[in-house]
Amino acid sequence: MRRARVVIALSFAAACSRHFDVPSPTPAGVSVTPPPAEPATIAVPVTIAMSGIKARIDSVFPVTDSLDRAQCSAMGGLVCHQYVYRRDSLDLKMFNDRITLFTRLRFRARVGLPGGIGVASCGYEPEPMKRAELRLATNLYWRTDWRLASRATVLAPDILDPCQVTAFRVDATPTIKHMLEGQLSHLRQEFDSIVPAVADLKPAADSMWRMLQHPFALDSASTIWFSMSPDAASLGAPTGNGAAVTTSIVLTAHPRVVVGSTPPADMRPLPSLTLATKSNGIHVPLEIELPFDELSRRATALLSGEVAGKGITVGEIKVWGVGDTAVVRVDVTGRVSGALYLLGRVGYDAASRAVLIGDLRFTLESSSKLSSIKATLGAPRIRRALDQATGHGHLAIGDQLDRVMTQLDAQLDRELAPGVQLSGGVTDVRIDRVYTTSSAFVLRVVFDGAARVDVR
Repeated sequence: MRRARVVIALSFAAACSRHFDVPSPTPAGVSVTPPPAEPATIAVPVTIAMSGIKARIDSVFPVTDSLDRAQCSAMGGLVCHQYVYRRDSLDLKMFNDRITLFTRLRFRARVGLPGGIGVASCGYEPEPMKRAELRLATNLYWRTDWRLASRATVLAPDILDPCQVTAFRVDATPTIKHMLEGQLSHLRQEFDSIVPAVADLKPAADSMWRMLQHPFALDSASTIWFSMSPDAASLGAPTGNGAAVTTSIVLTAHPRVVVGSTPPADMRPLPSLTLATKSNGIHVPLEIELPFDELSRRATALLSGEVAGKGITVGEIKVWGVGDTAVVRVDVTGRVSGALYLLGRVGYDAASRAVLIGDLRFTLESSSKLSSIKATLGAPRIRRALDQATGHGHLAIGDQLDRVMTQLDAQLDRELAPGVQLSGGVTDVRIDRVYTTSSAFVLRVVFDGAARVDVR
């Protein structure tokens, strides 16, 4: 498929000799190696607030609770008759790929004594509630379904106040510790279920993936289309420092511009997750082409017929490029018959945001053929017609670049899924180079930007 027609112009380098050799078109089928192309990279940092995990832990591990004998026995065994606790706020932190949870606890309990000799109380009035500390630590990783998960979870209860029943000369601290370990075991199960539920990046990655698969028009007539064609998706390793988990969604693509009817959307499913080195930034190199045959067709349509005054009829116009030189051949019949050649060099002008045609001139040989004809009937009128065919000296690409930037900005500022917001945009557009292939003038443009995803 052809890439977009770009508005192109050529600055002149006239021949200095009657024996100047006009560069011949590259023969069909002969490969011209273009400069190495790099894929587009969309690396979007993702911030997952720890508040979502903390809120769910609060719901399964309430600030205060009282367990009756049935609930207590399920947790601490038949020796448990009652368990009441009050905890402080949860201190949830992230460092590198490790998440830690800490809280202080006050509790009281009734436990059965060995040998069935009675029930001992611990932490009831007149004595104060006993103190303990609970700690949980785990490592985070990405599952193949794009969900965050925990592994190698470590649990550690620490009883600060022994539970001694002096009347029976019994130390119930081991029994209480067993009960607390049961409480932590339940919390670990809940925690391992909570993490994947609150940190699922597949909807966000899938939304970005589908967004890049849909082409969008660069002109009001919907004849020039921009397509990204993504081919890979990955995630950076989870890491953090404080109250958030950070990672990056990294997509690679091969953007192109297509001329003609709407190209079909490439609706491949989101690929299997792979891990990527952590990187940030939007980097989209895009090559925009002006095919030689398209420019030749447009120029011929404007110039064919008697456009240069009496006695000169213009036929086919042929445009091609070799290296950095552009050639325009004008076939004429009548008082002058044969082929006239104009030469120039391809170059981009940053001020006008265009690839310039500038002072495109005839070769010395072609000028000599026209020397016997009055100027008003020869070169000036042909040059004016060629100038008109190429947009009065330059084919501006600014509008096309602006539309690409506008579309990228719109796609980089949207909700990807409930509670998942993508924000960002293009920050710079630069021209990397202008070069010639066997079939077109090519302008390589690079769009750079930044974006981020916030998961709440």
